[in-house]
Amino acid sequence: MVTKDYTFKRPGWPGRFDQEGQYQDYQRTQYEVYDYPGRFKGAHGQNFARWQMDGWRNNAEVARGTSRSPEIWPGRRIVLTGHPQANLNREWQVVASELHGEQPQAVPGRQGAGTALENHFAVIPADRTWRPQPLLKPLVDGPQSAVVTGPAGEEIFCDEHGRVRVKFNWDRYNPADQDSSCWIRVAQAWAGTGFGHLAIPRVGQEVIVDFLNGDPDQPIIMGRTYHQENRTPGSLPGTKTQMTIRSKTYMGSGFNELKFDDATGREQVYIHAQKNMDTEVLNDRTTTVKHDHRETVKNDQTVTIQGR
Repeated sequence: MVTKDYTFKRPGWPGRFDQEGQYQDYQRTQYEVYDYPGRFKGAHGQNFARWQMDGWRNNAEVARGTSRSPEIWPGRRIVLTGHPQANLNREWQVVASELHGEQPQAVPGRQGAGTALENHFAVIPADRTWRPQPLLKPLVDGPQSAVVTGPAGEEIFCDEHGRVRVKFNWDRYNPADQDSSCWIRVAQAWAGTGFGHLAIPRVGQEVIVDFLNGDPDQPIIMGRTYHQENRTPGSLPGTKTQMTIRSKTYMGSGFNELKFDDATGREQVYIHAQKNMDTEVLNDRTTTVKHDHRETVKNDQTVTIQGR
């Protein structure tokens, strides 16, 4: 039995546990069951592997018998004696039983027949552990929409991993606050070690939540979408030629914006800074203007040249 899983908090962790079956005399041993995801995030995965192995092999050593005793039922232990194969004369644990009874004297015309009872049962050696085969975890059928939530009066609510909390549209009971759900990771356009793209979903935004491997315990936000109240920047379809990145001032109404307009003959790159704008060039800077250049400074301008 090989089981493996992954956790984003320990991405370099192997997350693999192996468990070999015991008591394999007269059985082939090269078969393997591989389970991913293993539904564990730590060392307890070894227990999961062992329990799954017990479940898959719960019928590896099974004996079956028939008795007229009604006192043989699952969970009980019985001792077999007098069997011609000596190694079978031992203690056994009952794991299944099926009772068949007849009382024909209750049927008119059959008063002469007696009551009969047969108990068909299955047992395993008493020193073995019997576990049921592992059940499949329920799966979520596709992505769902939700709304980002947070404490009252807060606009951006996240943890150190950029995760947020949401309220699903089907949730009838929980309020839309900081406890609406577990922390949910957010897929970004680019993610590297200390570099990439980062945009935290804000409280009130609609998001699309999917689930890794369909696991309801591993939600992840895959995207965001507009709706009737959260409208797009610009006014569609009139601004359909524009690609816009517009932020919003925290707890305010201002914004920073980078806009590309691809309208034929009116192509434009527009930059808006709500307050300050800083540019740092670590080497040369070259600017070429092939037509007019206009510059307006409504307060002071300072130019410092440090040359040789």
